[in-house]
Amino acid sequence: MTQPAPVEALTAWNGHALSETDWLIQLPSACSRELDGRREDTGTGPTGAPPGAALVDLATRVAQHLRTGRGFVVIRGLLIDGRTDQGCAAMCRQLAASLGTPRPADPGGFVTVADNAGLGKTNLALALHTDRTPAPHPPRLLGLLCVRQAAQGGETLLASGHTVHNRLLTDNPWALPRLYQNFHFGRGTGFDRLRPVFQRHGADLRMHYNRRGIERAQHEADAPLTPADQAVLDTVDQILTDPRTVLRIPLHPGDLLWLDNTVVLHGRTAFTDPPAPYAHRCLVRVWAD
Repeated sequence: MTQPAPVEALTAWNGHALSETDWLIQLPSACSRELDGRREDTGTGPTGAPPGAALVDLATRVAQHLRTGRGFVVIRGLLIDGRTDQGCAAMCRQLAASLGTPRPADPGGFVTVADNAGLGKTNLALALHTDRTPAPHPPRLLGLLCVRQAAQGGETLLASGHTVHNRLLTDNPWALPRLYQNFHFGRGTGFDRLRPVFQRHGADLRMHYNRRGIERAQHEADAPLTPADQAVLDTVDQILTDPRTVLRIPLHPGDLLWLDNTVVLHGRTAFTDPPAPYAHRCLVRVWAD
């Protein structure tokens, strides 16, 4: 393995040092008009017409934030009122198509509380992680559109994987060689998700991390983490729980978060839903490559 080098780019940020001007785009009114013009009468999706000039310009700005900016961006001001949840999902996927190739929609496309589901379908806190998805390789992009907020809590947490790498290089360089080697991240029919936490792709550094997923997958592979492995992952978690590292964003209805899933980790705080008959917290999730 080549000697790890620090990432010297805007993607190596600390949450406490960022302001909204670093990551917020207010949706131009022309984009709202174009989105409304492409909505079907049922409000369930786009008509299939090519995007207009305003949406093309918006996609260019988003791509710049993802590639040469902080690795994430929030579009604020998407019109949620008058759209069904399915209509919001269709709008989100329409915008995803301007950034890449959306993965097929799945039953988990709505992030809500559900019975007999995984941790992501509860109201519990989610530790910072990158998404794995059912496919053998992780998606490049993750989009989260806030349709409804919780009554309390549910803030989105973000952290830079490049900052984690740089902090390890400075404070715990002994941990990095193991993080450049494979861990099990999950198994599926005909394949085993084996990959390192950090991996170089040309000049790019990619991070793939889910502590809970690693521990479960290593156990399923009959290769439980050694004490040395645990110590290495503990150093990662120490950085990810440092308040200086983490950015907290309360997503409001109509806020659409885009992030580079190979650079930026995401999580959430625990939340409380409003009582019946009020509709519960709902986010639309879309993955794209």
